[in-house]
Amino acid sequence: MSINKNKYIPQVRFHPGETLSEKLEEMCMDYEEFALRTGEQEKTIIAVLNGKRDITPDLAVQFELVTKIPVHFWLNSQRGYNEFRARENHNKTRRTVMELHTVC
Repeated sequence: MSINKNKYIPQVRFHPGETLSEKLEEMCMDYEEFALRTGEQEKTIIAVLNGKRDITPDLAVQFELVTKIPVHFWLNSQRGYNEFRARENHNKTRRTVMELHTVC
């Protein structure tokens, strides 16, 4: 017996770098100072801020120490973003395959 559950799937999800950017602005801190305080390279922080790099557990620990935002928030945000992107990519592939089948 299967039970249908209503599951909310957001239409848009932002990379956690967006949240980091907002937090740094709130703290009046630029990426250079944040890099210094976390012990990370500036290029790593820039990549996260630009959504080009995932927040790893190690980064999340460093971010928590500076921002006071818990590790689990950063990791859950990254996981949610990754899930959103995977669904988005799957749907694009599915649409392409369906378009190919309708052409024939």
